[in-house]
Parts: sequence; structure tokens; C-alpha cells
Amino acid sequence: RKTARSVWISWNSPASLLYSGIRFYVALARKINGSSESTGEIVAGNVTASEITELDEYTEYKVSAVAVDGNGMPFKSEEVLFLTDEGGE
Repeated sequence: RKTARSVWISWNSPASLLYSGIRFYVALARKINGSSESTGEIVAGNVTASEITELDEYTEYKVSAVAVDGNGMPFKSEEVLFLTDEGGE
């Protein structure tokens, strides 16, 4: 689900594949216009969805989720491309 300024993402937990479990996740949205600007939300390890807010209107982003295990190692999902909605009434 997306709006002009936000996107809601969900993912499957890789906890069964990681010996040390999941400490937390980071849900990320990265602009693909050449900028390295990213926006994200940190969520608890037992949560598998997040809304990423404060995005720019009518802008292409790649979203992904990063699982951080009990040892602090990151495991990044594949990125998915999407376009925020146009703004206005």
C-alpha cells in the first residue's frame, strides 16, 4: 500500500534460518535518482511489516528490509521498485 508520502511494506521472517534469531529489522526506502538518500524505520524483531513515511511525492524508490541477527549481522532482502503517488487533492 502506498500514498504520495509513504509506503507500507511487509516481509517474511528469516528467523528459522538464523541460529541467533532476529534482533530487529530496518525497513528502507532509497531514491533511485542517483541520490544516496535513504529513509527508514527500525522495528522489533517480532514485527514483519512497517510503514515508511516522509517520502517525496511522485518519486521512484527501491524498498527493502534488513534483518539484524542476535550477533549484529545484517541480512538484506531483495529490493523492490515502486513510485509514490502524485500529491494534491
